Amino acid sequence: MIVFDNVTKIYHDTVYAIRDVCLHVDKGDLCFITGPSGAGKTTLLKLMFGLERPSRGSVSIFNRNLDGLNSSHIQDIRRHTGFVFQDFRLVDDWTVYNNAAIILEVLGKPSVYVRSRVWRMLKWVGLQHKVYERAKDLSGGERQRLALVRAIIHDPDILLADEPVGSLDEPMARYMMNVFFKLNKKGTTIIIASHREDPMMEYAKVFRMDCGSIVSTVTAP
Repeated sequence: MIVFDNVTKIYHDTVYAIRDVCLHVDKGDLCFITGPSGAGKTTLLKLMFGLERPSRGSVSIFNRNLDGLNSSHIQDIRRHTGFVFQDFRLVDDWTVYNNAAIILEVLGKPSVYVRSRVWRMLKWVGLQHKVYERAKDLSGGERQRLALVRAIIHDPDILLADEPVGSLDEPMARYMMNVFFKLNKKGTTIIIASHREDPMMEYAKVFRMDCGSIVSTVTAP
């Protein structure tokens, strides 16, 4: 489903973000990418989402090599992928509803479906009472839950999450990780970049990174 073949990403001709990375993620996998800050975790996710292109090597998603695809083909792949960004990337002056609905509206879904789906998803994460509040007025945990809803509202096959619980307290972190676990059990392929250990790693494929390289891979039993 996702294959990296000797992928290297270089910035400014001299800065290696990742170096000679090989990995394979199968459909339905639950994966963690771990390592210290600067290890290359975020770059790996951006390559999976087509936000970056490799300097060397190849990245394939759904059996399609991203190198050489035009923007419309990249957008087609993103229709089947969700991304929970570390900085949320919400539109602060928009309401919770508008932030959640935008992906479905871009995809051209009927307005009746959009309203129903948004309400159902906001209720699922406990934000239905915040539907008309602006995103900038939410707490950190609420913004994180809204970012998750926006990433999964179109029912993607793949969900990428960059440090999704890094700024949350322990109860909220456990809540969020349980949501990821439930989504994976429903068949969504999940790839989480995290600098912290998590009990869910016992059931996951874990890629450990350091200095831009994968130093070990542990497969779930």
